[in-house]
Amino acid sequence: MIRFANIQFIYALGILPLMVLVFFLVMRWKKRALQRLGDSDIISRLVPDVSLSKQSWKFILFLAAFFFLLVAMIDPQVGSREEEAKQEGIDIMICLDVSNSMMAEDLSPNRLERAKQAIAKLTEKLHGDRIGIVVFAGQAFVQLPITSDYGAAKLFLDNIDCDIVPVQGTAIGTAIDMAAGSFGAENTNSKAIIVI
Repeated sequence: MIRFANIQFIYALGILPLMVLVFFLVMRWKKRALQRLGDSDIISRLVPDVSLSKQSWKFILFLAAFFFLLVAMIDPQVGSREEEAKQEGIDIMICLDVSNSMMAEDLSPNRLERAKQAIAKLTEKLHGDRIGIVVFAGQAFVQLPITSDYGAAKLFLDNIDCDIVPVQGTAIGTAIDMAAGSFGAENTNSKAIIVI
C-alpha cells in the first residue's frame, strides 16, 4: 500500500515536460545563432569553452535533481506502522446456577460441567472484551469480578462446583442484580448478562 504525505505537489511533475520543451527550443536557437556567425570549426576554436553537449548534461542533471526534489516533497510512504489504539469491547457477566439440580446427567457428563465447557469456549473467542462470573443457588456470589484476564477466568471457572454456595435454592433475581452492579456506573462499554 502506498500513500503520499503531500499529494498536492504531484501536479508540479507536469512542469518537467514543459522544461524539456523549453530546453530544446533554447538549444535549437543557440545552434542556429552560432551557425549564423560562421563556420562551426572556426567558432569552436574561437570560443572553446562553449559546448552544447555540456549544457545538455547540465540540464539532465538539473532535471533529475528537480524530479527527486519533487518526489521528496510529495513524500511517498510504503509499508505499515504500529499505532496504539484503544479497543472498545463488551463486558459480559455470566450468572451460573450451581444448585444441586445442575448435577443432573441429562447432559453428559452433567449440566454444570456442560455449562462450564460452554463458558470456556466463549472465553476462547473473546478478544478485547471483559468477562465476569456470578454463581448462584439460594444465594448469589461474585465468583470472578469483571476482567480481561482470560487465564484467571478459566482458573476461577475450574474451581466452580455445587458446594461453592452452601444455601440451596434458585436466587436468580439476586444473581442478575449482582451481575448488573458489577459493571460499574462509569462503564460506557456495551454490556451483556448471560444466565445459565
